[in-house]
Amino acid sequence: MRRKAWQIAVVVLLMGVLTLLSACGKPKQEEQAAATRETTAPAETAGPGESFELAGDYVIDITDLGMALQFYLRINEDNTFVLATSRQFTSERGSGKIGELEGTYVMIYSDSTPEEPKTASFEREGHNLVFRSTLPYGSANIMYELQDEENPEIVHRLVAQKYVYEEYYDTYLAFVDEEGQQFDYVLTLGPGATYTFTSSLEGEEVYSEAGTFRVAGQTMTITPTGEGELTGSIGTDGSLELEFPPRAEAARSKTVFRVATTAEHAGRWYAQTAAGELAVLELDYFGGYLFTTGAVSERGSFSADQRTISFQPEAGEGQDGSKTPYTLEAVLGGEELVFFSEQILGQFSGGTMSSEAYTAQLELSADGSFTLIILDQENELELVNEAGSFQIVPGPMAYQLTLEAEAAVRAGEIWPTGFNMAFNLDGTDYRFLLTSSAR
Repeated sequence: MRRKAWQIAVVVLLMGVLTLLSACGKPKQEEQAAATRETTAPAETAGPGESFELAGDYVIDITDLGMALQFYLRINEDNTFVLATSRQFTSERGSGKIGELEGTYVMIYSDSTPEEPKTASFEREGHNLVFRSTLPYGSANIMYELQDEENPEIVHRLVAQKYVYEEYYDTYLAFVDEEGQQFDYVLTLGPGATYTFTSSLEGEEVYSEAGTFRVAGQTMTITPTGEGELTGSIGTDGSLELEFPPRAEAARSKTVFRVATTAEHAGRWYAQTAAGELAVLELDYFGGYLFTTGAVSERGSFSADQRTISFQPEAGEGQDGSKTPYTLEAVLGGEELVFFSEQILGQFSGGTMSSEAYTAQLELSADGSFTLIILDQENELELVNEAGSFQIVPGPMAYQLTLEAEAAVRAGEIWPTGFNMAFNLDGTDYRFLLTSSAR
């Protein structure tokens, strides 16, 4: 009873605080007119007869806030909530109740105490939640905004994107001929009723846009950020007919998109054979593959289920292999090979996350080897010059890269932007963010 009375008191107190915050905060009109650009999901406008319910499942991705991690929030009909590492919600990282005052919501955690209140606040924008305070998650407090280092006008926000129209979440492809040129269109629909679109020509991106979408029956409406609504249709076979331009200056035209059944696995993979030849495995968006090495070339189809990937060549018996986001092991061309994703191969470089003038250059090769050079630019000294082998292993938050050399073993996390590596130099640990020179 004492804890319940305490939580009621906290709600009353926080509602008063939120009133002050609302009075001090910018009006919505001023926020939209501010020069600072925010990377929140585009706000969606409700369609006829449609309302946005608070209850439901949300995904929270904090990659733009400095950590390659996503986790999940569930809000129940009674305004209780739970945070967890997966959408099965079997590994809880926080729970409690939600209160609301004039459009601002407060999450009050069940382990709040009078001595140490534990709360978070957010506002709703369309289906999604935009946090206005740090978010307790397990033993961590997730920041709610971060200014982009390369583009200071961009401020990344902590957003929970809701799972709505989930049956349409996928990657869709289209190929459009325009004035004798073929453009490759990639359309991705995802949580928060958001979409991203890119148009590429000969592998180079020439146009991109983002926005929101809405579904009513067989009609899909998209709203590009900063523009008006555009109405399209959903075919009985699951195809989408929507309007997009091939280039920024071109007019929009209706285009039919179809689901890329194996989009999450598409890409190039590299290995080295026992004879020292480079082996290349290309997985496409529609379940096809091409394997080449030396004079050997093999085509076929593939399917993937969790960590198992199955290959069926056009001629011959099928083989099962294993796959993680960054490694793939399979028997192809009559040889058992270990492939690495193109995302983690090549040259990477970067500096420390502190003020020291240290820079690192890392190269990862298809044979599983690496070279690492760390320089003290200010004093023109070479601090590390070593070579060895590398491994990719699962970590508590993200997959990890481990470098094994004769002198030391070094490790770091694999981020979408590169590697977050920890290097010990003269007894002091330094963090380096290494990004690919090819991207």
